[in-house]
Amino acid sequence: MKITTLAPWFGSNRTLASDVGTALTGCRWVGVPFAGGMSELAHIAAPSIVVNDTHRHVMNLAACAAHWRLGPVLYRKLRREAFAPDTLARSQWWLQMHGSLPNEIPDIDSAFHYFIAVWMGRSAKAGTDSEFTGGLPVRWNGNGGDSNTRYRSAVHSLVEWRRILQRCNFTVMDCFEFLAKSGDDPQNGIYCDPPFPDVGDAYRHKFTVAQHRKLAITLDGFRHTRVVCRFYDHALIRELYPKPRWNWTHHVGRKQTNAAASEVLIVSNSKE
Repeated sequence: MKITTLAPWFGSNRTLASDVGTALTGCRWVGVPFAGGMSELAHIAAPSIVVNDTHRHVMNLAACAAHWRLGPVLYRKLRREAFAPDTLARSQWWLQMHGSLPNEIPDIDSAFHYFIAVWMGRSAKAGTDSEFTGGLPVRWNGNGGDSNTRYRSAVHSLVEWRRILQRCNFTVMDCFEFLAKSGDDPQNGIYCDPPFPDVGDAYRHKFTVAQHRKLAITLDGFRHTRVVCRFYDHALIRELYPKPRWNWTHHVGRKQTNAAASEVLIVSNSKE
């Protein structure tokens, strides 16, 4: 699959997605309270996966892509669209006029316009305050990839994404409500990828320091479930997820500028 994220999410975990799958090996149920671009789903082998986010547009896109009837319709509609300024502007206008989705998911009109807005627009704006703004990113030299090629690859990747997403259950709820419903069992796993401290302020659905503290306390309450978290190496995170309760693995990830960044996968150790 050429495109390894369902939406070009700000801060998506394309680089370490396979490491998340490895860390969750053996789990028979995995909960994902912060879905984001969903890069990790292809690497999670659990028989039962529950994927959640408060961002209704990306969850609606996932539900439509997975749907037996709407998925192929969405693919055909997107494939026919011209990569042009008016195409992007029309979808951005539609989304701004319909800021909140209907109560029912899946909704194919919303999925169609959201896909165009985030894949025809500048990369890595999905999930941010500015995801429905900006012009068509046309290249005027041969340096780097072509934006139209990226869009076409994303459309064609929906065929493979449909197979991945059909394995998943979808919810749209607050992360703490999601975690409260998640059972504490040795066969369970939780993968948490919340907005990072500081840089996460760019997200449409922000996460405060108080929420980070509440999340750490909530995750520490799981005695048997394997908990895997992804963050940048940050002073607040070192305070909230101390060793030996949490096992830290350092990785070299990438910022939105493609510069190297120190990322960590943090895995819970047993409280027994």
